[in-house]
Amino acid sequence: MVDDRNPRGRRMMLGCLGVFAGVIIALWVWLGPLVSAANKVGAFEQPEKREYTGTSMDNLKAIHTAIGLYEASEGQLPYAEGWMDAVWPRLKTADLTEEEAKKKLRSPSLWETNRQAYGYGFNELFSAKLTSEIESPDTTALVFSSSDLTWNAHGNPAQLVPDPPREDGNLALTASGSVVKLSDLLKK
Repeated sequence: MVDDRNPRGRRMMLGCLGVFAGVIIALWVWLGPLVSAANKVGAFEQPEKREYTGTSMDNLKAIHTAIGLYEASEGQLPYAEGWMDAVWPRLKTADLTEEEAKKKLRSPSLWETNRQAYGYGFNELFSAKLTSEIESPDTTALVFSSSDLTWNAHGNPAQLVPDPPREDGNLALTASGSVVKLSDLLKK
């Protein structure tokens, strides 16, 4: 049998394979030390997941940051009916398991007694508003300790005050970002 293949095509294929092999070797020579050094310092290791032990004040401050990020990206505060859904992706939780990360949306006094309870509510008056539209941001509760323990709890802070008060106190996050006693805001 006679080989009908074009010898020039075969040389081109071998040449291309040679160039490809050369590029791979060159990349290995140049990038190998970088990859090795990055591996030695742990750049490719998954961070160890930790246990979250924040206080109610820590949680409310984290919620304030997440709400601020939401407002900056969406141009308004979240809708009250889905406020936790909206802020959840904006909480810094890369070093936590999902269960531990959700503790940032739970009142710590409820962690042990009711694993399904959250205990924070969103003031329904500010659903889809701007913080700049709030007349007294220093004395207005945006997120508060709530007797409604469900995910995305919302309503009037005066009607949802936990009674008896929580072990760590009934706290509120003001529209300006301060964490204060809810009772102090309700007196005004």
